[in-house]
Amino acid sequence: MRVVYKPGNSYEEIDCFDFREYEHGVVLHDEQGHNVGYVPHEILSHIEPHPGEEVDFEDGQPPEPAHDEE
Repeated sequence: MRVVYKPGNSYEEIDCFDFREYEHGVVLHDEQGHNVGYVPHEILSHIEPHPGEEVDFEDGQPPEPAHDEE
C-alpha cells in the first residue's frame, strides 16, 4: 500500500506492506514486520491500496463518511 502525506507544501509517499494505527499517527511496516516509517495524523492525506489489495464493497460504493453532530 502507499501512504500519502503532506509535511509541507508538497505531498510525499511511502510504500509499505502494512500499518498500525495509534492515537497520534500510523506506524508503517515492511513485509517482515519491521518499522519503515511513522506518519502523524495531522499530515496524513490518505492510504492507497496497490492493485490486488483493493476491497470490493457490497453495493459497489464505499460507505458515506460519518459526520459529528454538534
